[in-house]
Amino acid sequence: MEEKQKSSVYIPQFDIIRFFAAFMIVIYHAYIAWKGWFGLPGILSAGDYKTFTYTGQHIDQFMRNLPFGVDIFFFISGYLLTYLLVVEKEKYGKVNIPNFYIRRGLRIWPLYFFLVAVAPFLVSWLGEKQPVYWPTIALINNFHTIWTQEWAYPFAHFWSICIEEHFYIFWPIIIAFIPVKKLPLAITLLIGFSWLYKIYTYIWLPANWYQLYLHTFSRMDVILLGGLLAVFSLRKPFKFKLHWSAILTISVILVFLLAFDDLSNFENMLNGVTRRFVYISLVGLIMLDLLFNPERKFTSVLFKPFMYLGKVSYGIYMYGNILVLVVIKKVVLLYNINNIYIYFAAIILLSLVIPVMSYELLEKPFLKLKQRFSLIKTRF
Repeated sequence: MEEKQKSSVYIPQFDIIRFFAAFMIVIYHAYIAWKGWFGLPGILSAGDYKTFTYTGQHIDQFMRNLPFGVDIFFFISGYLLTYLLVVEKEKYGKVNIPNFYIRRGLRIWPLYFFLVAVAPFLVSWLGEKQPVYWPTIALINNFHTIWTQEWAYPFAHFWSICIEEHFYIFWPIIIAFIPVKKLPLAITLLIGFSWLYKIYTYIWLPANWYQLYLHTFSRMDVILLGGLLAVFSLRKPFKFKLHWSAILTISVILVFLLAFDDLSNFENMLNGVTRRFVYISLVGLIMLDLLFNPERKFTSVLFKPFMYLGKVSYGIYMYGNILVLVVIKKVVLLYNINNIYIYFAAIILLSLVIPVMSYELLEKPFLKLKQRFSLIKTRF
């Protein structure tokens, strides 16, 4: 069979967004850990490290909403992988499903299982309780957390990776067997199914926060929204421009909402079903401008570091939460450095340096191998 010319896809602006999404989550974990170990940061409290000032209260709310970065990851992942699958189907007439699974494994599993392998030694070194390993190894960490309602170090944040892996088991099959022109309807129905599952949770599993926050069915709607955008952009390419004032207005609205609203408050059905969807839609407007505004250029040298760190963002996410306890126990407590600025500086530095080393030494060889199974070549 004659080998077909491989295409190449790279969207630099997504690398930049991925870095900032990962950084949001690192800052969140560091902030929550400091509060848990040492009380309120002095700059946010009334001097007693227990009571917020008015401004501190809203800064605290903003910080506690930073896990929204996971939704941004989901949206981008849904867009990119749907885009690649649809392009592959349209160019070659089919989706090579086994190759998709191999590519996915080579991208996610080396770092994922490396961290699982070193976890017993790390946990022992820190004097922590050994977690249950099999749910993380089996990629059902999110379901195990729903069952136990406990966040087990060092795997507490692995739930989001498990959700993506569950979703991408069936996603290439759907893309392969549903005609492209019918994909918008299929994706819309799946989003509806996700919402119906949340409604079912409210009716039959009242006040089950973990089910709403961690279940694959509950969280897949944002991934699907990214996929829906990818299909629309491929079927009917379009331009989308926002004036700088519109971008500024949306950004101010987002900051205001994140400072005054609680994204994890699922007390009523309307909030639990639609709230995150509204937030990601606001972010999506800015992403539309970044993607489909021909005037947006990302060739400046100022963007290069962020584009590189975007490639490393998976490692930043995976290592960040693990490193928080290392810094607390082996730096702050060991040397009695009770200074929040040194604490955050150490976490930020380690959360950049170690993922970069991991990317270059561990992940990159597998990413090069991954390209052998790609009909549509990528740079992410």
